[in-house]
Amino acid sequence: MKWLLRSVLISSLLAVVVFSYIFFSETGELPTFIDHWQGFILVIFLANIGAIGVYYLNRVFNQFLPWNERRSLRFLVELLTGLIIFLFLAAVFYFFYVSPSISLDQENDFWVNYWDGAVKLVIILSVLIYIYSLINFSMFSYNQYSVVQIETLRHERNQLRLQFQALKSQLNPHFLFNALNNISALSTGDIKQAENYIRKLAETYKYILITEKKKLVTLKEELEMVSAFFYMQQIKYEDWISLKLSVSEEIAQTFIPPLTLQLLVENALKHNVVDEDNILIIEISADESGIMVKNNCPKRREHHKIKTRNISFQIGLENIKKRYRYFTREAIKITSNSSFIVRLPIISDEE
Repeated sequence: MKWLLRSVLISSLLAVVVFSYIFFSETGELPTFIDHWQGFILVIFLANIGAIGVYYLNRVFNQFLPWNERRSLRFLVELLTGLIIFLFLAAVFYFFYVSPSISLDQENDFWVNYWDGAVKLVIILSVLIYIYSLINFSMFSYNQYSVVQIETLRHERNQLRLQFQALKSQLNPHFLFNALNNISALSTGDIKQAENYIRKLAETYKYILITEKKKLVTLKEELEMVSAFFYMQQIKYEDWISLKLSVSEEIAQTFIPPLTLQLLVENALKHNVVDEDNILIIEISADESGIMVKNNCPKRREHHKIKTRNISFQIGLENIKKRYRYFTREAIKITSNSSFIVRLPIISDEE
């Protein structure tokens, strides 16, 4: 309601100023409201009709010819349509207010005498519509900038939330409890292996803490973390698990959301039976087409918590998918037959 009242006041004021200026430039005196009240009322009415028409016409243009698609054409169309509307209304003003006050014989002389005034009117209308179009475009640009900023902040918040979920799964007490149990068992036997285990555990937690607020890390950093994590798992599974890495140095400099590979490796360990009769082989390879994480499916786990584990598995994959959507339009591809394969897009630019 306020914007409507403000628009009416501005349109009315401009109409009065333009009418008074044209009248003064042609007669040498300002029009008084007492003598020309009909002209004032009519020009205010027509100006507001024109302003409303231009406003709603621009709303149509926003749908069929938006500013962000073809700015120059939109600007030209808005300028021409606005000028046509107000010239038409100027003709209406002439027909209803000026024409009745002059005789047919005087009409030709009128256009000769007041042609300069008509030209001035066209110029003034063109300038006003041009200014309006500039303001309209500026408001559009500001609104678009605000929308982009809000979307960016929302995406960053969601990205941090998803990353926190991934981090939380690694910082849970169960994971740390198992690690401490392994250290305790190793410390009574192979001291060297216990030292290596502690070192790998420290590397894992250091990576988790360092990447807490990072959106992306290099594939090389992620692979180093996965190797450390996998080393700790080998303490439990020994030769029943195997990790094969095949990534060129060039591809290793591309980017990946933190803990992506670690989640996939952990899922492979969690959802398959691993023993001397069921050897689990995990392969991580990458080329220009993408990153492939592949594991054979020796035997799926069957127990009373299978439904819960499947839900956990789906949540982990969904977390990875959502985080990738912030950086690429390429979809993550998942195939599951004799092997379970996840194909991740390459993210070449950290921005």
